Amino acid sequence: MRKFILSLGVAALTAGALTSCGDKGSSSASKEDKAFADTLATTLGEFAGAQQQTTFSRMKTNMSEAEVAKYKKADFLAGLRAVLESDTSRIAYYQGVQTGLQLLQPIMAVSQNYGYPVDPKVVYDAFKAVYEKDSLASTEAYYTAYQEAYQKLQTRAQEIEKKRLSESKENKENVEAGKAYADKALKEGYTKAPSGIVYKIENAGTGNKVQPSDKVSIFYKGKKVDGTVFDETKNDPYTASASAFIPGFNEALTMLAKGGKMTVIIPGELAYGLEGAGNLIGPNETLVFDIEVADIEPAQK
Repeated sequence: MRKFILSLGVAALTAGALTSCGDKGSSSASKEDKAFADTLATTLGEFAGAQQQTTFSRMKTNMSEAEVAKYKKADFLAGLRAVLESDTSRIAYYQGVQTGLQLLQPIMAVSQNYGYPVDPKVVYDAFKAVYEKDSLASTEAYYTAYQEAYQKLQTRAQEIEKKRLSESKENKENVEAGKAYADKALKEGYTKAPSGIVYKIENAGTGNKVQPSDKVSIFYKGKKVDGTVFDETKNDPYTASASAFIPGFNEALTMLAKGGKMTVIIPGELAYGLEGAGNLIGPNETLVFDIEVADIEPAQK
């Protein structure tokens, strides 16, 4: 529906370009036609206003108090009125304004969020150089260049987020809590593998040990170092490839055969890393798993 309004607006401007600014409609229009036109205008304005109000309310949730204070509805209405009451014979100008506003959003986002000082003048000059060409054989080269730049931006965004998470208080607290928990377990008879996982095998099981290519049916309980259970099997075992879990869990499985049981402490870098897992697991959070291998299905040779 939003696209319909935008399309309708462009169509109205295009039609308006055929009339002068002062021509408000045919003088021969009946009172009934005028009344309907006013009804149409009112419903269009109300609907568009309702959508913009909803958009504004949603925007405010992602804005700081200072940004909200700077965003004046009066300024928005002044801009809207300037366009609606404009000389419609200059439709190209207002389409340029619309395109400029669309370009302004990524310019601001890249500058503010990723630290690249994008110069609007450079954007304008590049746009002008291409737009003023008589024709283009293809847009493929421009699209490819843009895609490459966008991919570099994504890499930059990931680097910024990784740095933010690594320096966060939550990450530092998780790493310290995990190390303290593992150190205590080592004093209680647990073993530390070269990879960094800390484990205690209650029963190694019988037969061949799990291979990464096997399919396993397992019971497990996943806990945080404070004892909070975040995931566990209930009555039935969980079946999956033995290499389908987080790295530390995959390694632990290879220490067991059918019927085997163990507890493994997995440091954050061998669990969900800096990214964590949604709202359940924080950055570099150490996890503790009780694992029991119910069955093993060797890979087909």
